[in-house]
Amino acid sequence: MSRLIIGLICFSLISCSDYKSKKEINSNVDLEKIVMKEIDLENWTDTPHLIGRLATETDVNSGAATFVIDGQGQEHKPLNIQIPSLAFHIDVDTKEKTPVVVIQGEQVGDQKIVGIKYLDGSDGVCTLGELEFVRSPSEFEN
Repeated sequence: MSRLIIGLICFSLISCSDYKSKKEINSNVDLEKIVMKEIDLENWTDTPHLIGRLATETDVNSGAATFVIDGQGQEHKPLNIQIPSLAFHIDVDTKEKTPVVVIQGEQVGDQKIVGIKYLDGSDGVCTLGELEFVRSPSEFEN
């Protein structure tokens, strides 16, 4: 699986609209071992996720997280949000809404960073403010 380590200084430049497939993030990864599974909306709560602690590289490699943060000495804690949950990612440039499953949330200083899975199984990283939470998959159809 891919590995995405985010330093705080460069994180402010990253948004979900900049997400890349697992194949694009780390070219050192054995591409034969990468399996992106589409999200089954009937069983979306079974999507691997991380609750109540900070992500490790092992979590990213297992698919339960999409990033690892080097907090560079700042306060770093799990974000207090419902995980897993459903949301729309709202592209900051186009305002286009894309359905996602929220699988991870961390706060470093004032930054609230969220790991998501797009329905095609690819990973994304964004800020909490880029998400519009929904209660059920049926809201994706509206």
